[in-house]
Amino acid sequence: METSLLYQLRFLSELTEGPGGQPLFVYTDIERPEKDPPRYRTRLATWAGGLRFLTQGEAKSPFGQGEYVYFLRKVDRASQLFRLPPLGEPEQLTALKGGVEAYRVSPDGRRVALLTRGNAEPPKPDEPRVYETWPVKFDARGLLPSVPRALWLWEEGEVRPLVELPQDIEEVVWSPDGAGLYFTSYASAEERWAWKQRLYAAGLSGEVREVLGGVGPILGLEPTPEGGLFYLAHAWEHRGGTEHRLYYRTPEGEVRLLAEGSFLNTLNADVRMGAGVQTPRLGPDGRVYAVVTHQGTARLLAVTLGGEQEFVTPPEQSVLGYAFCGGGLYTLVEDFTHGARLFREGTLLYDPNAEVLPELPRPLRVAYPAPEGHTVEGFVLLPEGPGPHPVVLYIHGGPHTAFGNALMLQLQFFRAHGFAVAYCNPRGSTGYGQAYAALGGRWGEVDEADLMGFLDHVLARFPLDAERVAVAGGSYGGYMTNWLTARYPERFRAAVTDRSICNWLSFYGASDIGPRFTHLELGASPWENPQVLWQKSPLSLVHQVRTPTLVVHSEQDHRCPIDQGETWYTLLLHRKVPTRFFRVPEEGHELSRSGRPDRRVARIEAYLEWFREHLA
Repeated sequence: METSLLYQLRFLSELTEGPGGQPLFVYTDIERPEKDPPRYRTRLATWAGGLRFLTQGEAKSPFGQGEYVYFLRKVDRASQLFRLPPLGEPEQLTALKGGVEAYRVSPDGRRVALLTRGNAEPPKPDEPRVYETWPVKFDARGLLPSVPRALWLWEEGEVRPLVELPQDIEEVVWSPDGAGLYFTSYASAEERWAWKQRLYAAGLSGEVREVLGGVGPILGLEPTPEGGLFYLAHAWEHRGGTEHRLYYRTPEGEVRLLAEGSFLNTLNADVRMGAGVQTPRLGPDGRVYAVVTHQGTARLLAVTLGGEQEFVTPPEQSVLGYAFCGGGLYTLVEDFTHGARLFREGTLLYDPNAEVLPELPRPLRVAYPAPEGHTVEGFVLLPEGPGPHPVVLYIHGGPHTAFGNALMLQLQFFRAHGFAVAYCNPRGSTGYGQAYAALGGRWGEVDEADLMGFLDHVLARFPLDAERVAVAGGSYGGYMTNWLTARYPERFRAAVTDRSICNWLSFYGASDIGPRFTHLELGASPWENPQVLWQKSPLSLVHQVRTPTLVVHSEQDHRCPIDQGETWYTLLLHRKVPTRFFRVPEEGHELSRSGRPDRRVARIEAYLEWFREHLA
């Protein structure tokens, strides 16, 4: 299986109900122009016994309302709102200089709520920027505009500002009667820094009323016809590992807790493009639905107002998005060996990669009984042949994500080229309960114990070569790769550290989430308990590293900035540790999942070359 297979992949995302109750979604494939680099192409499509494309030009964020299909498309570098009639060409509804970042169509279709920076002129790329707040940048977006995101209204061909606040408005929904809207924002810059949101209600004349919040994130707003509201929220009770809870606010203002769990699909995968609805939605049966990651699978959960819960999708399929179309439940589903496929009520309708992907082996499930009494779930991919095989201990990002029923094609490439892969969900991972997900500042402690214990466990039970072990991972997985090679200098024959953290002190100020993330995960800052940041930095142990290390980092990574990779590479090189720097221009933190296709291929090839050099 060659890495060029990636160019043939197709992706489904952003499932919603289209005209006539048909499923409407975004179809993405990869174009390879003769004289230009390969690029992704996104189109709108529906399914009614067969695939039918609605657009040929770029189209994202579709929504069906009546006979129309709304979507976003870039015009002169800014996304604008379009409307596609049953017959004819799409009509451009907005021409805002700041573009449209999100939108919601009113229940009667007469109005559209827009999240936009209005007609603020975006600064030219070569112009200096002046900031007096934070953050000033964000991964995949670059330097942020200085004008806050506001709520505007489109009505009868005209657009006007409705609500403008000092801080960004993050999410907006219509009330079911179309007489007003709910939205989330922040009461101050300090609340934005701490990701403590508030819920507001707005009338069509611009009057605003605060409803609740100010203690943590609020998302997934879903109003009910009776005047109630479902939403996901928490108050950072368990710091960075706090999981969302499903709440219902009654029409009288009483707030009820309906369910707890690892809400949303938090599984690692690299055969995805775009997003999908995973947040609460009211179903035709009166229950509220939402996706929950549970023991390695992202399942669709149905909950009654009384709190009764039922999973409505099987444990071997993970849900990327869902929609009620014509009264039926449609889902985009992934698993260990497939990217997103379209299902209706559990029946497969369409697999875009049926003729692209070969038959891939499912990983072997492993349950490692840790000495502390908990069980670490993990997986092993074995190459062909009797072994013993060289093995890569691969560590997921996050840390509050998980491996499970989702395709990691990169790991399948490793296996196909003769390298076994062992990967697991150490403490800090999602899907195994709140206590398991909460690291509580113990980075490099309990997670290290689980990872190394799991490695010893699989080495004793599978045909693996204990003398040819590599460690690799990205983001948090890159941090742990750095940490483990420093803590166990003679254990690994090779390492690949990808978009990693090596120095918490510089990460605090340089990352787009640095202050908030560092405080939530480690409870420290450069002026309060700075010794904690240094003690938890792999940089403090770099003098112990002996493992040949490939450093992979993208130049536009604002989540784990490139100085982290540069620092690790430079210090290893000057200490004469065999090292190599795979440095990628123009890409950000999401290179491995949504970067330019040829760069994604080159990255996987760099991994394979490093493993061949040091594990052969």
